[in-house]
Order: sequence, then C-alpha cells, then structure tokens
Amino acid sequence: MALTLSQTKAILNRLGVCPNKKLGQNFLIEGRVVERSVAWAKATNGSIVVEIGPGCGTLTGSLVASGAKVFAVEKDPQFYQYISKNFPVNIVHGDAIEMPVGAFTLDQDYKVVANLPYAVASIWLDRILELERLPDEMVLLVQKEAADRWLSDAGTKHFSALGISLQAAYGLQASCCVAKRCFYPQPKVDSVLIHLVKKPEGYSFPKSVKCFMREIFMHRRQQIGRCCRENRAPFALSFLNFLQEQGIDTKTRAEAISLAIWVNFARKLS
Repeated sequence: MALTLSQTKAILNRLGVCPNKKLGQNFLIEGRVVERSVAWAKATNGSIVVEIGPGCGTLTGSLVASGAKVFAVEKDPQFYQYISKNFPVNIVHGDAIEMPVGAFTLDQDYKVVANLPYAVASIWLDRILELERLPDEMVLLVQKEAADRWLSDAGTKHFSALGISLQAAYGLQASCCVAKRCFYPQPKVDSVLIHLVKKPEGYSFPKSVKCFMREIFMHRRQQIGRCCRENRAPFALSFLNFLQEQGIDTKTRAEAISLAIWVNFARKLS
C-alpha cells in the first residue's frame, strides 16, 4: 500500500529528516502511480527488481508485497537504516552512480523500478547502459525534461547522445504524465512515468563510440563535417566517410543524424 502525504510526513518527522533538494528527495504520495509502476514491471513472486533511492519505502512496500526479490541502493544514511529495519530487501548504503544495481550481481534476469532523483537520473542511466547484463525492463519515474532528452527522435532539439544509447537498446512500451502535486515536497516541474522494454535485437554501443557521440553532441549546432575533422577520436574521419557513403550531407548537424545511422556505423566499426 502506497504511503499517503500524512504517512510520509510522519515517517520524515520520526526520522528527523528534512527533504534534501540536492539529493532530489521528492517523495511520491500518489498510490495510483505506485500501483501502475508495479503493474507495468510485472513484478511478481520470484521477480528480481532493483530500486534506486527507496526513501520512505512507498514503492518498496508494494514491490515486496508483489513477491519480488528487491535489491536497493540508498545514499541517505537515515533512509538506509529505516528501509533495512522495516523491509525484507537487500539494500546497500551507497551512491547509485557507483553502484547502479546495488548488490545485485547480474547473474539472473532482472528489472529496475525507481523514482529517480533528477540530479543523478541521466548519469545513472548511462551507467546502467554500460553493464554487461542490461535489465529486461525499466519502469522509471523521471522529470519531464529528462524523459524528453532520452526519448526524442532525430531532428528535434532534445535528441541526445544518451537518448541514442537508450533507444538502441530499449523500446518505449508506455508512458504517462505525473503531476508535481503527486510529490512531497512538490517539485517545480511535472514528471513522466516511462516503461522501457529491452529490444530483442537491441544494441549496446562500445564506450569509445559513446564518448565520441557525447563530444559530437556538445557541438550539436555545428556542421557534422567540421565536428568530425576537429575531433580527436581515431575513427572520426571514418564516421564522416560513412555518412558520405550513406548520402548524408556533411553540412548536416548531429541532431539530424538518425539512430539507425549511429548503430550501423558502430556495428561496422566493431
């Protein structure tokens, strides 16, 4: 059962915790979002689920009730102690950037269900996409700005290197808006709940190509020809030649180059 506003405040008062804006501590208080998260993830008896930043445990409690085996990572020491004492989960006290799946050893199929703090959401996702074994599904509650960057198509202002990496490996199964009033304390912007499913023929970019993409998108308004000629990556000019082979004008900008082009180049390179 998801925590109400009064229950959340009571836990915070009992722990003597004042929500930390730097850690992105905005606690979900809308039960329907919790229910939808668990349902979308198909968390059932025997499922392995990773949760990031369980906080007061509103999502944790529903995951445990579903019968899932939960691995969690919590940076705040007080919440770590609270979850450890009140929920039968495998939780570690640490930074999700350094431990993106907590203590889980990647030896089985798993899913991720999390209300991600905005400050670390994109960095954490980048770490996840570097793992040897990716989660089969991810149900993530993120601020709308992050979702826009992750899921936008080529040719749009939000298209990004991280979005390319994510969309190469995952497809968007479902999404819904979550108003800022569904959190305590209330953030300044609305959020989005997204359900991502790993593609059967999904692709994970080599780290070298990901670094190259990030550098190219740092100059997203420059023409791709100039970007490649000024880039120090050993395959930068090979990418430029590849684009020309595909009939793409060197005056094109990075944000206009499709996901398929990036994937096909990386496959050819490897």
